Amino acid sequence: MFVFAMLGCLFFSGLFAQSDSAIHGISLQNAGFSAYVIDAERGNIIFATPQISLVPASVMKVVTSAAALEILGPEFRFHTQIGYIGKVNNESGQLEGDLVLTSGCDPAFYSEYFTDHYKGTFDGWCTALQQAGIKNIKGDLLVDLSKMEGLSVPGGWQWDDLGNFYGAGVSAMTFNDNSYKIHFATPTESNKPATILGCDPVIDSLRIDNKVVSSEINRDLTVVYSAPGSYCQLIEGSIPKGRTDFIVKATMPDPARILTAEFIKVLKTFHIDISGKVRFLNKHPEADLKPIAEKSSPSLRELIVALNHESLNLFAEHLLREIGRALRGSTTLDTSIEAIIEFWKGKNLFLDGFYPTDGSGLSRSNGICPQTLAEILRYMYLSPYRDDFFNSLPIAGINGTLQNSFKGTKLENNLLAKTGSMTRVRSLAGIFTDKNGKKIIFALIINNFEGKQANAEKAVETFLNEIYSRETVARER
Repeated sequence: MFVFAMLGCLFFSGLFAQSDSAIHGISLQNAGFSAYVIDAERGNIIFATPQISLVPASVMKVVTSAAALEILGPEFRFHTQIGYIGKVNNESGQLEGDLVLTSGCDPAFYSEYFTDHYKGTFDGWCTALQQAGIKNIKGDLLVDLSKMEGLSVPGGWQWDDLGNFYGAGVSAMTFNDNSYKIHFATPTESNKPATILGCDPVIDSLRIDNKVVSSEINRDLTVVYSAPGSYCQLIEGSIPKGRTDFIVKATMPDPARILTAEFIKVLKTFHIDISGKVRFLNKHPEADLKPIAEKSSPSLRELIVALNHESLNLFAEHLLREIGRALRGSTTLDTSIEAIIEFWKGKNLFLDGFYPTDGSGLSRSNGICPQTLAEILRYMYLSPYRDDFFNSLPIAGINGTLQNSFKGTKLENNLLAKTGSMTRVRSLAGIFTDKNGKKIIFALIINNFEGKQANAEKAVETFLNEIYSRETVARER
C-alpha cells in the first residue's frame, strides 16, 4: 500500500494515508496533485484528495469526446460536397457557370487514420462530373469555407507546438490531418546537416529554413516553428544519422488551398479543364447550387476511437466547434467553449475549477479537477452510449497510448483510460474492474513533478494497482 498510502498523506489526508515519503524517486513535495476514485455503479468514493484545478493535458479529450457523443450522436457524420452553379451544355459538355466545392468541416478528410474510407474520393468526384456531362468549366472553382468561423488555433497554444503536426489548427477544408511530410536524408556522421529530399504533398511557395542535424539518438528530436497560415517555417533539432528517408511531419500552412490544388491535379488527369480561377469564399453562394457528389466522414463512433486511441488534437478541436454549432449556432472558439460548459452544467456535475480553453488539452491554460473528469466518466457509464464511449478509450497493455503500460499487472487488458502528458504534466482518467469484480472509475492529474515522465507513469501505475487490490470499503457519497 506504499504509493496508495503516500498519495493521501502528501496531499492533505486522502482516505487511506499512512506515509509521507516520495513516490519511487519522484518528489511531489512541490508538485500539484489531485485524484478522485469512485465506484462506477453507485458513485461511492473510494479515494479522494482535496480537489485542485490542474492542467489536464490530453485527458481533456474525455470532456470533448463525451459531450460530442451525447450532443451529436454516434451516427453523426460530416459531409463534403461537390456541385455546380449554372447550366451544362449537353452538346459541348461545357459548364456555363462555376464548380463549387462545399466544406463539411470534416476532420478526417483524407486522414492517414482513415485511408481506406477516403481512397479514390477525388476520382469519384471527377467521374460524377463526367456522368453529369461536364467536360470543362467556363467559370471558376468556388471553395465554400463558410461553415467554419473564427481563428484556426486557440490562443493558449504554445509557439513550439504550432508548427508541429500535432499543433495543426482546424479548417473548414481540413485535409490530410492538416499536416505534410518532410523527407530527410542524413549523413553517417553525427552533428552534420540533414538534407531535405522533398515534401509530400508538394506545397507551392513553401519555404523551409532547415537547421536539422544528424544525431546518435535514434528518434525524432525536431521542432517546427511556424505561425498559423504561414508559408515560412523553421525546423531545427536532430534526427538519426545514416538515414536515406526519415520523415518529419509539420503543420500544413493552408489546408483548403492545398486540398484544392490536389483536387485540380486529379481533374486534369480526367481532362476536365477550368477556364476561370480558384476563389475561396467565406459566404455560401447565393445562386442555386446543384449537387453532384458528396463524401461523408466515418461515423462519430469511429472518429472518437481514432481521437482517443491516438490522442488526435485536430479531431478534438473539430468536435468542439461542432458542439458550438449544434448548441449555439456558431463555430467560433469562444462560443464553442461556452457551449461545452453549458452542456456539462446542465448535467449537475462538479464543475468547480473547470476552465476549458480548447477541446484537446494542448493548451496549458486549461484547468479541471479530477472529480469533474470522474463524474463525466460515470455519466457516460450510465449513458445509452456507454459502449461507444468506453470502446474509444485505449486498453492498458494492448493499444493506443496505453499499449506499453501496465504490462504484467492485473490491469493489463482490463483498464481503459485516456492519457495526458506534456512537460511536467501526467494525467490519466478511465475505468477498470477491481479484484472484487467492481467497476472502478478514476481520474488523477500531476503537475510540475520532478523527474522523468516514465517515473511519473510508473508511480501512477503502482497507485492504480493498489486501488485494484484494496480491501477497504468505499465511502458513501
